[in-house]
Amino acid sequence: MTKKVNWTKIRKDFPITEEIAFFQSAGMSPIPTPVYETVCEMYLRLCKYGNISWEEDFEKINKLCDKLGNFINTSGENLTLLPNTSIAFSLVALSLKQHFGDDFNIVTMQDEFPASNVPFAGQKINIKYVNPYPGNRYPIDHIIKAVDHKTKAIVASYVSYNTGFRQDIETLGKKAKEKGLLFIVNATQGFPIFPIDVEKMCIDVMAASLHKWGCAGHVGSLFYTSPGYRKKFPSPFTGWLSVLPPDYDFIPVQKDEKYEQYDSAKQYNFGTMNQQVVLGLKTAFEYMESIGFEQIQNRIFEITDYLIDNLSVLPGKIQSPLFNKDERSGIISIDFSGYDNQKIVAYLKENNVFAAIRNQNVRLSVNFFNDHSDVDKLVEVLQKYFSENN
Repeated sequence: MTKKVNWTKIRKDFPITEEIAFFQSAGMSPIPTPVYETVCEMYLRLCKYGNISWEEDFEKINKLCDKLGNFINTSGENLTLLPNTSIAFSLVALSLKQHFGDDFNIVTMQDEFPASNVPFAGQKINIKYVNPYPGNRYPIDHIIKAVDHKTKAIVASYVSYNTGFRQDIETLGKKAKEKGLLFIVNATQGFPIFPIDVEKMCIDVMAASLHKWGCAGHVGSLFYTSPGYRKKFPSPFTGWLSVLPPDYDFIPVQKDEKYEQYDSAKQYNFGTMNQQVVLGLKTAFEYMESIGFEQIQNRIFEITDYLIDNLSVLPGKIQSPLFNKDERSGIISIDFSGYDNQKIVAYLKENNVFAAIRNQNVRLSVNFFNDHSDVDKLVEVLQKYFSENN
């Protein structure tokens, strides 16, 4: 039986909805009130008592990694949190460069967010870009055709930041495995809304920034690495939390000795993190879990369907793939041909409707706190703009 959700009550947990029609979760989602309360509580405790709970909070974060690991079908030992996806992929790029040298390439999409390709370009790694098919889709056979004898990895987003195209990551991962390639996934626009199973999807490395659909603010990026990947490509950096301490201390105080990295993803824990906001992430995940991720996904599709129907009567062309629901997400991009999309986004903002410009199109991202009234307000403001600018 499908769980019934009181979306009106959920909406009240997001005070932004009182005045603003917010279609910018693909940039950064607002946080719900329970997350705000958790972070305030953690900072108040820090204010009153200092860091006396540091070790206790660190253990809570380890348990959070266990929980998130279970969510994507892996062990918490394979997860850590890094400041952002660019740092995560920079570590990967440097490891690949150290291992393979100069004479290799990676294959990725023309439509990738820069965090997926700039770290590799920064290491002067050769990158082969796959162009989209009509409809801004990336068929898997089309991607595999770009692979040659020098290709070592495929880097792909689960969901395109630009058009919202959702890739069949499981099939692409299996194809990469058949070719003996590393499969590196940027899941930022998909996690935790859409299902991820790192084993079934044959993912070697995955990063997902959590300030977007994670509803947790700037808490960093979830970073997954498989044991096989870490064995072949250990972290190129070390810090005091990423190496094993001696038996007599939890801090690696030994000197003039060879430091040994953790075998687990702890090898990427270079130093301390902002534990207060990470515990806010714990609340955010548990909040969404209490609603139900299937229910959240269904709600996003319900409001997105309504958005698509309403956009179809306006003078624009939707750039996002629409015909296969398995390729859709909460992101819809539209080009209002004959109008200045940048000015449209500015006009929307003046009228308390928040959208974004991506690749010269108007990007609208629907989250589970949005409702039909947000779409109605968006359309009303757009119609007003078009009537004033004919």
